[in-house]
Amino acid sequence: MKQKFSLKRYKYAANKDFFKKWNSQMAYVLGFTCADGNVHGSTLAWDLSDKFYSNQKLLEKINTALNSTYPIKKRKNSYRLRISNSIILSDIQKLGIVPNKKKILAFPDVPNEYLRDFIRGFLDGDGWITIRSRKNDLKEICVGFSNGSLTFMKILVAKLNQSISLSGHNLRTRKKITPKGIKTTTYQLEYYSHNAFSLIQYLYNNLEENDLYLGRKFQKQLEARKIYFEYSLKSKSLREKEVEFGMNMKSLLQELMFQKGFDGVQIAKELNVHSSTIYRWLEKTNVRKPTIRGSEEWKRRVFRN
Repeated sequence: MKQKFSLKRYKYAANKDFFKKWNSQMAYVLGFTCADGNVHGSTLAWDLSDKFYSNQKLLEKINTALNSTYPIKKRKNSYRLRISNSIILSDIQKLGIVPNKKKILAFPDVPNEYLRDFIRGFLDGDGWITIRSRKNDLKEICVGFSNGSLTFMKILVAKLNQSISLSGHNLRTRKKITPKGIKTTTYQLEYYSHNAFSLIQYLYNNLEENDLYLGRKFQKQLEARKIYFEYSLKSKSLREKEVEFGMNMKSLLQELMFQKGFDGVQIAKELNVHSSTIYRWLEKTNVRKPTIRGSEEWKRRVFRN
């Protein structure tokens, strides 16, 4: 009697060779998985909060990149994508994504060509782009990362310094106790101002159609660029006067012009700068509608004795 054999039919499928060859999408997904992916038994899973619709959209993009037919399931408070493929699982574990990787995560050997994609993926999972309020109504942009592996974070610093020559960073230890009484230790890395702007340029400039990114962080970096140019590129003399008088230049000029009734020459004497400098500041801060440079009105206002 002949023995019967049956072929097991898999309900879903994905590109089993996805993590075998480096490209921009593979590097991004690996970086994102270092932050927000986990290996559970025979599955590779990403479980993202349902607080942001952009999380669902990102999982859809990852699914497409993997040529996957696995479903993205809506859970109580999250969106989840789980892929069960022994080859994918084996390949990604060789790249450092192992069970309980939180404290032992190793930095993979990413080719320089795809390093920015890997780091952008990691930022989208375990990072932030923020705008901080400083003294004198100034604002500063910040790009940061967080992870439980100190080794991973130290290599990240070295890779970034090697790639874009950042002049400084802030890597510090954060310890806390969870509501369940569990002690946790994480390592946070932050870059500010010009360094943050350089990092944003490195990660987001010249993206191509197939490059992956989290929608809301892409929008945040656009906002950060605008803030950087608005606040961080102020002239040194303007910043010094803001510090000296304890208020931003726009408020200072408004007070001198509209409350004290000073004209441009009197303001220049009050601030101990040249009249032409006051004109530039009035124009830059939009306190006064600028007149055409060189016109009679401009000459009377700027060069009046």
